[in-house]
Amino acid sequence: MDKRLLPVTLGVFGDWGNGKTSIMRMLERELDPDSHETSEEKAKCEPIAVLYFNGWLFEGYDDAKSALLSSILKQLSEHKRFGPRVREKVSKLFKRVDWMRVSKAGLSAIALPAIAAYASAHPEFAPQSIPLIGRLLSWGTKKEPNAGDEKKPFLKDASDEDELSDIRTFRDEFGKLLKDSDIQTLVVLIDDLDRCSPERLIENLEAIKLFLNVENTAFVIGADPRIVRHAIAVRYRDSISATQGAEEDRLITDYLEKLIQVPYHLPRLSPSEVETYMALLFCMRDLPAAGFSKCVGSCNRQRATNRFRSFGFADVQAALAPEQVPAKLGEALAFCATASSLISEGLKGNPRQVKRFLNAYFLRRKLASVAQMETIRDDVLLKLMILEYADEDRFRELAVWQQNEDGHPRAIAQMERLNDGDSQRDGDGKYVAPDGWATTRLKRWIQLDPKLADVDLRDYFWLARDRLASTVSGMGMVPPRVRTALEGLLSKATRRVTATGIVKELEADELAELHKQLTLHIKRLPGERNVHDAFVALFEQRRESARAYGDSLLAIPVAALPAFVPDQLVFHIRQTGELAEVFQPVLDYVKQAPDTKAGKAALGGTRSAPRRTR
Repeated sequence: MDKRLLPVTLGVFGDWGNGKTSIMRMLERELDPDSHETSEEKAKCEPIAVLYFNGWLFEGYDDAKSALLSSILKQLSEHKRFGPRVREKVSKLFKRVDWMRVSKAGLSAIALPAIAAYASAHPEFAPQSIPLIGRLLSWGTKKEPNAGDEKKPFLKDASDEDELSDIRTFRDEFGKLLKDSDIQTLVVLIDDLDRCSPERLIENLEAIKLFLNVENTAFVIGADPRIVRHAIAVRYRDSISATQGAEEDRLITDYLEKLIQVPYHLPRLSPSEVETYMALLFCMRDLPAAGFSKCVGSCNRQRATNRFRSFGFADVQAALAPEQVPAKLGEALAFCATASSLISEGLKGNPRQVKRFLNAYFLRRKLASVAQMETIRDDVLLKLMILEYADEDRFRELAVWQQNEDGHPRAIAQMERLNDGDSQRDGDGKYVAPDGWATTRLKRWIQLDPKLADVDLRDYFWLARDRLASTVSGMGMVPPRVRTALEGLLSKATRRVTATGIVKELEADELAELHKQLTLHIKRLPGERNVHDAFVALFEQRRESARAYGDSLLAIPVAALPAFVPDQLVFHIRQTGELAEVFQPVLDYVKQAPDTKAGKAALGGTRSAPRRTR
């Protein structure tokens, strides 16, 4: 709303489910004059037009730039603040977009030379970047008629000069259209870009920068910045490959900063904020609209004076007085007070995960009620579900322990008794946890109240028998960053840049989800080399992934395994001796079927070293 800062592109950055869409919808509502009551507030918003787009909608288009431009023009033509004269100019711009789209270059061939801008802004980098810039500026070259295979650089071709002229003309006409309208500021909100493929994501960003970033405009982009960085690395992988390490990272950073001037990273919710969030969700569920509105107003006033305090039962009662808090809501608010610290710890303060977790929790609670399980404790159920959500493999392992030991697994009792979260002594007298339980997060989970040593866990796992994980793990909603890593690893063209880039940044829960997705692929297509190469590329960068690969192979019939698998395992054992513990059981398993292709290969030994995964 400060015209001195325009034009500007802002990035609303955050993890999957952190609230990017909610923030943008709030901004859309805040800038709508109809959402304000006072004439002063209405007057501030009257000259502002707000358009909202979901970037994922353009994923299926072969030319995302033209799709985005056409969509923006369509919304402008339908906007209530634009009269017939402006709509006529919009129609002309539509025709210009169509012409550029069907021209021999097409909008998809127009790229933003930000890497060249980087070199010019950093003279110390320019000498070694000359080959890189040369390749970038020749990107998108076209064959001349009757010229055989000869190519001409992108920025030197006469027709390309016409294309650059088209960009300038479109920008001039678009800017004039806005000046001729009765709006003073155009705000465009573009959401869900991190769900797009790298190619489409970059095309959308470049369309904004090249065509639409004119006076009195503001663009707000909602995305996970890690996925945007990965998209830049993939889109310009051939050009960026001329750099290494820190220089490559600087190049990507500079490109991102050229596209987005003002980044804002959404913080995670604190335990008090999680409690407040849950309390208001339950108020919305259990109170009439008027009562809920009172609670929201009271909460806002409280946060204006003390933003670190949670909004709980006493605050709801004060807001509703003299009416009493309904019994059902009172129980829910008591639950919020006891569960908020557990939930914020396990779900990393993610609002969407909190909602989905609550849905799953109350489903389990209802199942317990129907089954007349009177001894089920909410705090125990919560703690187990947090483990189920945060680490499915350990949850399944705990399920086996309690089944074999009548609901009282000794390993949990041992770990709880020790302050450092370990369970048994090694040869040096130090405590070590069972395999897979030594992570910092799991140690914190072990020490969370309530303790489980004296609790019979059989009924709790009976409630989770529907698949022991699927209720809260959300297999149908793979986080965008995991999906991006999966798609990158499964593509031969992007495997290297994915393995050395976004894969290294995955957190433990994201890596576990990636293991799960790759395992599903390898079980479905056990003979497909590309899937095996994806898993190998993963464990070459993240050594802990080797065990997931080995476990997935043990779950496949030997007859379905291709002959190259044993050679590949032996090669990696020889390369890294520590992998013998993981892969030798797989080799032993394969040798038990000597009549299969894999079995013959394992018994015959390696004939040649398999190609390294790239």
